[in-house]
Amino acid sequence: MSTKWFGILPLLMCTFLLPGCATRTPLEFKPHAFETGKYAPKVDNFQIIFDASESMDNAMNGEQRFPTAKNFVSSLNQSIPSDVAYNGGLRTFGHDPKQSKELTALPYGMTKYSRDGFAGGLGGIKQPGGESPLSAALAAAGADLKSAQGKSAIVVVSDGVKMEDAPAAASKVKTDLGDKLCIYTVRVGESKEGKKTLDSVAKAGQCGGAFEAADLTDPGKFAGFVEQVFLTGKPAMAAPRPPAPAPMPPRDSDGDGVTDDKDKCPGTLPGVMVDKDGCDLKYTLQIEFDFDKADVRPEYHDQIAKAADFIKQNPDAKVLVAGHTDSTGEEAYNKDLSMRRAESLKVYMVEKFGIDANQLFPRGYGESRPVASNDTPEGEQQNRRVEFICCVIIPPE
Repeated sequence: MSTKWFGILPLLMCTFLLPGCATRTPLEFKPHAFETGKYAPKVDNFQIIFDASESMDNAMNGEQRFPTAKNFVSSLNQSIPSDVAYNGGLRTFGHDPKQSKELTALPYGMTKYSRDGFAGGLGGIKQPGGESPLSAALAAAGADLKSAQGKSAIVVVSDGVKMEDAPAAASKVKTDLGDKLCIYTVRVGESKEGKKTLDSVAKAGQCGGAFEAADLTDPGKFAGFVEQVFLTGKPAMAAPRPPAPAPMPPRDSDGDGVTDDKDKCPGTLPGVMVDKDGCDLKYTLQIEFDFDKADVRPEYHDQIAKAADFIKQNPDAKVLVAGHTDSTGEEAYNKDLSMRRAESLKVYMVEKFGIDANQLFPRGYGESRPVASNDTPEGEQQNRRVEFICCVIIPPE
């Protein structure tokens, strides 16, 4: 038999077997109109945890737990003074599958509290059902409030049934938030088991308290509850709150022009060009030349075309065009030959592909920077080269 029937059977017994066992009407709570301008917020943040589990639909002794809980939270919302600022939230747990399949949900907040916004969230809670994972709701509420500034309050509105692990969860939340948090519980219904659990949850909060919904139908006690949780007397000449400091602009620790929040390659060396992610902008090409020649070979046309496309996509790039020779001949002659080779590649890129000449910086290094041994014909051929190097700090001539 479904556990749902355990809640329905007592109501059927009252209806058909025991004429004196009448279904009660939901408890009503009178909203209190606090005087405008007289109060300041006792907390900066609050979250109401609403029990939407199956046990709230329990009709034992004619109780109307679910509508009573909604009446209580609605009157609470109508009583919070509109001139007092909070960050607020409404969290539920349990749920009928049509309502939510999550253990706990947040139909409102955490956000700047507004009476209408909160009422909309409460209105969306249509039907109870499911288990009673108050522990999961407390853990989620703790996560919601952990990074919040100032003091916070959690108010649990529940019957306290089938949630024996909730006090331990409340202790964990209290440990995490410390003096920033107080926990209040409001028991709906008359379950002794529920009273024991909710008393323990409130006790774990070390401040706050455990209350009975039936007691708070008294208008004076209800107003006292709202004031105890949310309000404190406002000084006659309250000092204005200092304006919030202006947010600090994002830093650029390595000075590459890409701020730290977007930099995927922190720590680039000063002067190195980077892409939009802050990573080194790199492109290298090496072409070889015939002995004692400075003419660009046609076989390199396609490779040079790709390098030209790269430059066009990065119009701020500065490219070192470094010419080299083997060690055959006089050093002065080789230095001049290496410069002619570098200039030849520059002219080729400008004339063939329309590259801006101001982006290309030819330099001649002669025989001073070999990449292979000059003792073999193969090594000499590798040293007769021009290197296209992007993107670097351009050395002086």
